[in-house]
Amino acid sequence: MNTSFERPYRPVDLNTSLTKAFPLMSMAEKLMEEAVSATSGRASLTLARGDELTIVVVAMKSEATLVEHSAPAAATVIVLSGNIIFSTSDNKITLEQGDSVTFTADILHSVHASEDSAFLIVIGGSS
Repeated sequence: MNTSFERPYRPVDLNTSLTKAFPLMSMAEKLMEEAVSATSGRASLTLARGDELTIVVVAMKSEATLVEHSAPAAATVIVLSGNIIFSTSDNKITLEQGDSVTFTADILHSVHASEDSAFLIVIGGSS
């Protein structure tokens, strides 16, 4: 399997019939290298996109924050490495490697990296 990715990266089109494997940890490591030099302290890569689903991997260096925002659809955040704090107006949830949180599109939320962290965001989908 390819060990990482090259920019520009074209997301996989989920509107076509296919099977695609991703080296998530290698990709997260390369994104962390980008995040360290980014003024925002973060870097992301959309892995796959379709009419019903989008998958994004994000790396954030320690103390970086994604300011409060909403998602375009219901979403799930899955922590690949590190430690993040997922905050809403009602909750502050600490997530570590292997933890996840699911939320609906109407939930305003922010993400703060307590340490260098990487996570996967899965947005949308249908039953």
